Amino acid sequence: MIGIEKYANLQEVMPQLLPVLVHAVQSEFLEIKHLNKECEKYIAACEQFPELKNGEYVIFSQHIKKNEHKHEIFVFIDGDGNTIKHLTGREMELYGLLDSCSNLNLSEEYIAEHQHCHDDECRH
Repeated sequence: MIGIEKYANLQEVMPQLLPVLVHAVQSEFLEIKHLNKECEKYIAACEQFPELKNGEYVIFSQHIKKNEHKHEIFVFIDGDGNTIKHLTGREMELYGLLDSCSNLNLSEEYIAEHQHCHDDECRH
């Protein structure tokens, strides 16, 4: 990979994650978040999309404009990184459904590169 990897242990935590998704997350082109399985929105989503019961994370673009949200695609993955479901912004919204990935460690290089940044001003 070219550049600095964001997470030091992404591939160890999710060994089955597709290389294209690894690169997209590591380069911050896409974002990964943990699913909050206790919230009502997640429980309701699992009733509509039963595959989501096996989901642990979702990968999405944090750069999509609100008016383009319906065209966004969310990639739901299990704890090993296997893709379990793709959904669009037309089918659901992620707001209120996400937690941070506390099991992913920022790399030392990433921390050093971003130590002077505030409020996403240093997007690379």
